[in-house]
Amino acid sequence: MGRPGPKNGRNFGGLRLKHASNSVEISWQGEKLELWSAKAIHWPAKKLLLVADTHFGKAATFRKSGIPVPESTSQDDCHRLEELVRQTKVDSLVFLGDFLHARDGRTEGVHKELLDWRKRLSRIAVHLVRGNHDLQSGDPWPDLEIQCHREPWTEFKFDLRHHPVGPTAHPFMAGHIHPGFSLKEKSGSSLRSPCFQVGKNRIILPAFGTFTGIKTVKPDRDDRIFMTDGQEVIEVPTY
Repeated sequence: MGRPGPKNGRNFGGLRLKHASNSVEISWQGEKLELWSAKAIHWPAKKLLLVADTHFGKAATFRKSGIPVPESTSQDDCHRLEELVRQTKVDSLVFLGDFLHARDGRTEGVHKELLDWRKRLSRIAVHLVRGNHDLQSGDPWPDLEIQCHREPWTEFKFDLRHHPVGPTAHPFMAGHIHPGFSLKEKSGSSLRSPCFQVGKNRIILPAFGTFTGIKTVKPDRDDRIFMTDGQEVIEVPTY
C-alpha cells in the first residue's frame, strides 16, 4: 500500500484534493487489489502486477514517419516498470495487450532497451495477453522471454483481456480504451487525467505507456473512478 496523503490534501494535477496517495486498496470480487498511481494493479495474494497498453516503439514509429518526438519514452516506461516490480516484490508481470505499438516500431534501439530491461527483471515471469496492436506488430522478440496468450487468459481466477466485453457474469480486467476522466472544482479549475474504471464485474486499466492518449469515459451507474496523475491516485465522485 502507498502512504496516505497529508490531512490537508495534496496538489493533484494542480487541484487541491484530500486523501490522495500513491496507491489505493480496494476489495473487488473477494480479492484485495492495489491501484497504483503509476497506472498498474498490484494483486498481493497472487504476487502479480498488471499493466495495459505500453505501446513500446510508438515514438520510433512516429520518427520513421518524420514526426519529431522524444526518444526516451520506452526507456522511461521500462524504468517505471522496474520500480513497480521493486516496490511490490511480485513474481509475475502481465501486460493486458498492446505491448508493441506497430511493426515499424520494432527497431534495434527499441529491442535493445527492452532486452536490457528484461535482463534486469530476469527473475520474474512475464506474460502478454495479445491486443489488436500485438496482432499487427507481432509477438515480442523471443529473447525477451515473454509468454503470449490469446484473450481471455484465465490463469489468475479472472479473465485477463485486452478488449473489454459487454455485460458478463465472469469478472475480467482489460485495457484498450485508455480511460480518462474529467473533474472540475467550484473555483472553475479543471483536470483531465487517466483513470481506473472499476465496475462490479470488470476493471479497465489506464494506458501505462507515456506516449499514449486518453479517452474520456462515461461511467456506468455502479462504476468507481480512480484518477491518477502518475504521482497520486484518488477516487472521485461520478454522479
